[in-house]
Amino acid sequence: MAKQKKSFIQEIEESKNDLSRANLMRASLEGANLVNANLRNAKLMGANLSGANLRAAHLGDAILTGANMRGAKLMGTDLQNVRNLSQSQIDSATTDKKTILPQVIGK
Repeated sequence: MAKQKKSFIQEIEESKNDLSRANLMRASLEGANLVNANLRNAKLMGANLSGANLRAAHLGDAILTGANMRGAKLMGTDLQNVRNLSQSQIDSATTDKKTILPQVIGK
């Protein structure tokens, strides 16, 4: 029986333990399960993260310029060192009391 080829999202989810420094510019990660993923220093410019589960993900120094965050789950996620995160991205995502927001949004 032929082995099924994995989708891009399946490959990302399986390697979620370490996606640090990954170039995910304009990647389609819609609905991906990235709980506790290490995305430090990842390039996520223009990525589609709508509906992605980023609960407790490590996003230190990740670049989120123009990323679609609509419905992304950011509960318990530390966003204080994320680069180029906008207020509208935060507003379109789901956060909770444990989400740590940057002091200055959009810088």
